[in-house]
Amino acid sequence: MINMLFIAIHLFIHPFHVSVSDIKYKEKQKAIQISMRIFLDDLELGLQTYTGNNKLDIIKVANTDFLDKILKKYMTERIKMWDSKNKMYDIKYIGAEIENDVMWTYLEIEKVKKLKRIKIHNSVLHEIWGSQENLIHFRAFDEVQSIRLYKGESEAVFTWK
Repeated sequence: MINMLFIAIHLFIHPFHVSVSDIKYKEKQKAIQISMRIFLDDLELGLQTYTGNNKLDIIKVANTDFLDKILKKYMTERIKMWDSKNKMYDIKYIGAEIENDVMWTYLEIEKVKKLKRIKIHNSVLHEIWGSQENLIHFRAFDEVQSIRLYKGESEAVFTWK
């Protein structure tokens, strides 16, 4: 009952559920850098559901290592990428930081030899909101490609010449 009341209030105050990912291919470093911005209240509800701990408060967590461990597992389960040969990349969780009402999370893929095609899966917060939108802006070779992913449509392919 309390959870339903919280969700109803949350929808009234914050009716849009959006994450924004800025992905950059660093050709010289042979790396893909991912920064994702997620509203704190949405992420907290997602992590509460993920861990089964309805009292998890990501702002008041005394043990930041504990929060990093949860975020690492959550993000690397929901963000996946494959190369042009359909080989899954090893995505490394770098860390996270809070800025006002959002959490920035940082991920990286190393040893990206050549980038011609990449398939991306992003299902962050799809377990919470049917209306969750995950915007992705992919910057590579002086070009920006953007896509919006939804629950049930959580994958996209980016290609370059």
